[in-house]
Amino acid sequence: MINWSKDLPDIKPKYLAIIQLVKNLIQSDQLLPGQKLPSERSLARWLQVDRSTVTRALSELTAQDLVFKKRGSGTFVSQTPHIKPLSININWQSLLDPVVTVNDNIQDQLMQARILNKGDLIDGAADELPADLIPSLETFQFNWQTHLENHKYASTAYQPLIDTLSHQQQLSQKISLDQQNIVVSGGAAQSLLLVLSSLLSPGDAVAFATPSYFNATAVFDTLSIHTYPVPLINSNFNLAELEDNILKHRIKLLILNPTFENPTGETLTLEQRQQIIDLCQKYQVPIIEDDVFGWLSTADSNVPTLKSLAPENVIYISSMSKLLGKGTRIGWIIAPRAISQRLLQVQRQLDMIPSMLAQEMVNMALTTPSFMPELSRLTTILQKRRLAVAKIFHKYRPDWQFSIPEGGFYLWVTQDNPDIFNQLLEKNILVKPGTIYGADRKAFRFNVARLNDERLDQLADRLQTLV
Repeated sequence: MINWSKDLPDIKPKYLAIIQLVKNLIQSDQLLPGQKLPSERSLARWLQVDRSTVTRALSELTAQDLVFKKRGSGTFVSQTPHIKPLSININWQSLLDPVVTVNDNIQDQLMQARILNKGDLIDGAADELPADLIPSLETFQFNWQTHLENHKYASTAYQPLIDTLSHQQQLSQKISLDQQNIVVSGGAAQSLLLVLSSLLSPGDAVAFATPSYFNATAVFDTLSIHTYPVPLINSNFNLAELEDNILKHRIKLLILNPTFENPTGETLTLEQRQQIIDLCQKYQVPIIEDDVFGWLSTADSNVPTLKSLAPENVIYISSMSKLLGKGTRIGWIIAPRAISQRLLQVQRQLDMIPSMLAQEMVNMALTTPSFMPELSRLTTILQKRRLAVAKIFHKYRPDWQFSIPEGGFYLWVTQDNPDIFNQLLEKNILVKPGTIYGADRKAFRFNVARLNDERLDQLADRLQTLV
């Protein structure tokens, strides 16, 4: 919350101090595009100046196109206030320092096993679908001349893709786009980087559920953002700890993957979602909702997205990477209009406009008649493989504990053996250890997507002989 009197610069005359104060607040994202300023009377009282001084300062800011006035409504921040080129603080050194972690060693072991694979590897550590499950979407008719003409969108998003997303069945059923804009990005990871770069400053704090793949991303260190994990255990999100972190560490954003959470497969209930929203609204903490697995649901009645429950309080992120493979690198952000203007401004300055060719390909994929039938086929196959793997686990490793999600392609297993990763590796079974996600060595994530009938038989045989 802005402390107007405390943040006022020591500049004379006072109207210049007020001008600089408003500029500082816009530059630091404490005042966002479209946000209403307090009344002149309130500002004069808080800043201990005459109202005429405030009026003069706001008139100067209006002349500089930083704010605008609506008759009878008040003064608002301009939709695209330009003060000076944005300074995006990225700690590049954190990417260059050759720090070797336990997780790096695990990734090296997984890579080596894949390189030495002789065709009998059970890869439950993969992050994506196998090639044979990626939806078959016909042969696209690609016109190079049309592609060249589409370069009129090179500095923005591909408008036909935005139009397609606006009417796409899976998306329109979850979210109302009233007063919202779609920003196309280079995938979910880039969406997160863009939102954090646009809304936070170095030293700010965010919270997210744990265990979570957010523990494994370098984006927070890159941007010098402090993180505070909040336990999510057996479908119970620790609201008390979230509130404690908000109060102690001034949490600026809560980041959640509430549907088929990676790695646990957890889906927060409607009651939990509403409790989280109520708490965040109480303390004015925006929420980033990562919904990349929302496509892969087999449930008859999906839980409403956080975005649909609180459109103005939630920034929604999704992508095509979990359906069409990592090479797609196209995602999108749905945010209130004022926020989306800020995201677009930063996206252009960081030159983060995604490939036009990739945008065109995704648009063709979404508009092909076979897309929805192929999506239905995929979710059916994944459901069968989740159940088949779960049956083998129950039969041959009854001490393993896990729940079976209604979507996605991961099972999250907890058990008592801290050396389970290495013992499974000796059996040519790859898993992702819990340490990657902020859990301990006794937990692991298993990708069921690659378990066809042949691999299922091999899995059963190898688990029988596991010590």
